[in-house]
Amino acid sequence: MENIKSKIIHTYLSSRFSEKTEEKVQRWIIKDRNANETEQTSYEYWKNMKVEPDQMTYDTLKRVNSKIGHVKPIVKIPIYKIFLRIAAILVPLILFLGGYLYYTSDKNSWTEISVAYGEEKHLFLPDSSEIWINSGSTIRYPKNFEGNLRTVYLNGEAYFSVMRNLQKPFVVHTERLNVKVLGTKFNVKAYAGDENTVATLTSGKVEVNTQANQTTILKPNEQLIFNNQTSKKNIKRVAIEETTAWMSGQLIFTNASLNEIFQTLERKFDVTFKIDKSTSFSDKRCTVKFLKNDSLEDILNILKEVVEGFSYKIEKNKVFISIEN
Repeated sequence: MENIKSKIIHTYLSSRFSEKTEEKVQRWIIKDRNANETEQTSYEYWKNMKVEPDQMTYDTLKRVNSKIGHVKPIVKIPIYKIFLRIAAILVPLILFLGGYLYYTSDKNSWTEISVAYGEEKHLFLPDSSEIWINSGSTIRYPKNFEGNLRTVYLNGEAYFSVMRNLQKPFVVHTERLNVKVLGTKFNVKAYAGDENTVATLTSGKVEVNTQANQTTILKPNEQLIFNNQTSKKNIKRVAIEETTAWMSGQLIFTNASLNEIFQTLERKFDVTFKIDKSTSFSDKRCTVKFLKNDSLEDILNILKEVVEGFSYKIEKNKVFISIEN
């Protein structure tokens, strides 16, 4: 086996392979667990090369020594030995990096879309599935869906209209939940700082998996709420308009905490809420609907009417909140 390895590496280093075969050799070098054999073979190849050092060799070595901080030793070593030692280190490294970059370039061919606060985006995936992405969200997907799955990664909120493909399920990965479908329409809300991760189905069928490998099949108009702190889940029926309200500019909250409402408003209006330290509102929950054209001030005035003792002050992009108990 060792002789075969040596022949392959010698042939590769002397550029005798075709371009297609060269790619395979690069991948083999990366996957090969016995790096010592590869390094030794590379060293032997360089040692047997008949290359005489010239002035360019000395100048190059001088620049290398200067960059790596090498101090010239008192004991003189023939230049060709120094060059061979450097080569013995560099060749395997170049082989590895070159092969690794080539091999992983296709694997890492991903597109990442980030949506700023106060904005929304609509896009088509490589399989013609559609995604509507809410503000403050990031989604990552491959430029081409290869293999047995169509996989995307989501941090934030997005509504998916997935093209049906029985042979290649569509999977949305979030930090807490994974949603697997064949072809359907659903919404996933999975912001990193939120109390809950929420998956809501509007048509078709989805399979929701938790970190503990608990699987739940959702039916149309069902919503799974996963508490990120307690890992408890709850399933309830919801109206379709509640699920897709944000896509039309509306905000609908059902028995929502003030903290959840503030987080949503921060993303929608690109502001920061500052809560008075003496304020306690953990027990206050609201069911309220805000319309498309409602401004931030309109919404805060409605909250002022709904929440007893609620007051606010807006200074540029900061909203200061206090609640008298």
